[in-house]
This record gives sequence, structure tokens and C-alpha cells, in this order.
Amino acid sequence: MRFLTTVLTGDGTQVREELEAVDVQALHAQLHRQGMTLLRAKALDAESSAALVDVELKPRRLLLLTQALAEALEAGVPLLSTFQAVAEQEEDDRIVTLLQDVAARIEAGQSLSDAMASHPQAFPSVFCALVRAGEQSGSLPKVLYSIAGFLEWRLEISGIVKQAMVYPLIVATAGYGMMLFLLSFVIPRLGSVLSKIGTELPAASRMLIGVSAFVSTNVLTVILVSVAAAVGTVFALRTRVAREAVGRVMAALPVLRHVVGTLAIAQFCRTFGVLLQAGLTMTHALELAAASVSSPRFRDDIDAVRQRILGGERLVDVAADVELLPPVALSMVQVGEEAGRLPITFERLSRLYDREVKAAVKRALGLMEPIVTVLLGIVVGGIAVLVVTTIYSAMKGLGR
Repeated sequence: MRFLTTVLTGDGTQVREELEAVDVQALHAQLHRQGMTLLRAKALDAESSAALVDVELKPRRLLLLTQALAEALEAGVPLLSTFQAVAEQEEDDRIVTLLQDVAARIEAGQSLSDAMASHPQAFPSVFCALVRAGEQSGSLPKVLYSIAGFLEWRLEISGIVKQAMVYPLIVATAGYGMMLFLLSFVIPRLGSVLSKIGTELPAASRMLIGVSAFVSTNVLTVILVSVAAAVGTVFALRTRVAREAVGRVMAALPVLRHVVGTLAIAQFCRTFGVLLQAGLTMTHALELAAASVSSPRFRDDIDAVRQRILGGERLVDVAADVELLPPVALSMVQVGEEAGRLPITFERLSRLYDREVKAAVKRALGLMEPIVTVLLGIVVGGIAVLVVTTIYSAMKGLGR
């Protein structure tokens, strides 16, 4: 069993480290033979370690923590005090334990990046790589400010995309509710009247009445299945496979293709620029930047660029061959690569495509609103036409 211990050494120094022993008594005896005294010991069993590994920090919590660390280091406040202060303000016990564990690892001698890397769900690989680069270059506060700006940008873009999806979802939900009402309440009553008349109806009308009879009989089941399907879709979209599948579908749709492409370019330029400014090599920065891009096709293109750069080719030449960036961006990259100013170039490109993403989302939203409305009108209108046709056929047969 492993223990997180506080040990008093022979010269009176207190040291925190992880040690392994059968139990606390064996740990006491082991340290006593080495001339040291055990002050405190906390068991780090597999269950608690697994629980810590599974703790996830939401983007906004990670942003607040990063800003607090940057401000503390800039003001000369020790990291341990910062983690303790943030933990005291946290209400989630699991996150408090996570922060305490990171602080304990730092106190035991680990670097900040290594302590964070022990919790991959809370601190992504890109985040840890940037922190490690800042520690190695001695510019950790500056790097943390860059990370905070990057996280803030991602939250802003995510908010824009979510806001763009609100209207289509509301309209689709309202349309589904209207269809359910027609199928479960209106059409069954019409079907009962027509069945008494006994008139021969068209095949489409008979199918509509049959579907409405099933829905009205099992309306509660239909509603529960619909809710379960919606909840299942939300949870499925949290998986990488489902997100990539949705990304490929969206990239193939005419209205959304430009938005997905522009968003991928903006994500790449922002991430790649921050990584280069932190001092990472180009190939390592490309590897991490690819992991942060949501578009699978764009991610494959970045991997192809990285492989060819490892073979000795220039970034601008390879990016032009695989059409990674638009011509205007490629011309800026060429000038920046020749002048040795790629970090600044990609920082400017990120600002440019930030504006492009917002404009593209607004244009797509302006197109999606009438499209969704027309589709809803076609579906509901189609049902209404079938209902009118059914009534007309019944009255025509009755007239005969």
C-alpha cells in the first residue's frame, strides 16, 4: 500500500513524499531504521487514486484556476498557498481533493506540470505541455496568462456555437410536440368518425390513421422513448467517436461546411500560436494542436504536415500541398517562417479567424432559421394535407 507521508529527517527537515509499506506500523518501523520519524501518513489506495484520476475540471473552473495561478505567481505568492486558497472556495469535495492532491505532490518535490499530468481528465495534455514549457523557460506566469487567454477564447467560441443551436432545437422540439399532439389527439378522433362512415380511403390516409392509432394507444411510451433518445444522444456526444461522426456529417452539409472549416482553422491557429510562444518545437506543437482541433479531416491534415516536416520539409510548402490553410494565411505563414516570427504570425492569424468564425456562425444561423422553419412547415403541412384529403375522400364517398 502506498502512503502520502510527512517525514521528519535527522537534520530536522520535514519532507513530504509517497512511500510504500504493508501498513502504517510497518512504515513507522521502516523510517525509524533509517533515522527518520513519521509525522503523518495518508493511504493512497487504488480506489482513491482512481477517483482522483476521474475528476474532471469544467472549462470555466480550469480558466479560473489558471488565472489564479498566473496572478499568484506574478505577485510572488507561493503555488501551495494559491492551491489552498482556491480549494477553500471550492464547493465540490472531489475537486477539493484533487487540488489538495496536486498541492501535496508539489510539496513532495514534483513540478507543477508533473503534478497536473497525474490527473489527465482535469488537465489536458495541451495544458500540461504548456505549463512544462513555461517551467523550463522560466516564463511560467506569462505562459499561464497565454493559457488563460486561450481557455477564455474557447469558452467564447463554444458559447457562440451553443447559442447558434438554440433556435433550431427549440423549433424542432416545438414541431415534434405539434406532430405528437396531432397524432395522439386530433387524427384518432377523425379516424373513429371515418370508421363509422365506412368509406374506402387512400393508402396514405389509412397509413396515417394507423400510425395515429398506435401513437394514441402508446403515447406515454412514445414520450418516454423520445426523452430517453434525447438524453442518450446528449451522453453519446460526450464520446470522441460520436463527436467525430457528427463533425464529419456537419462538414458535409452545405450550410455548415464553411463554419466547420473556419472553426478548425481558428482552433489550429490559436493553439499552434500559443504552443510556439511557450517555446515548444514545431513538430511537438503540431502534435498537440492536432489533438485540440474538432474536425477529423483537418486533424488528419495536420498529422500529414507534421510527418513531412519531420522529413525535412518547410511548413509553408507542406501546408500549401495539403491545403491546410487558405492562400492569404499561407502568404502570412511564408513571411513569418522566413523572418523567424511564426509565433507572432499565428497569433495574428488567430485574431483574424476569430472574427471569421463569429461571422460564419451568424451567416449560418441566418440561413438555418428559415430552413428549419420551412422543414417544419413541410412536415406539419403534409400531415394537414393528408387530414384534409382524408376528409374530402370520406365526404366524396358519402355523397355517392
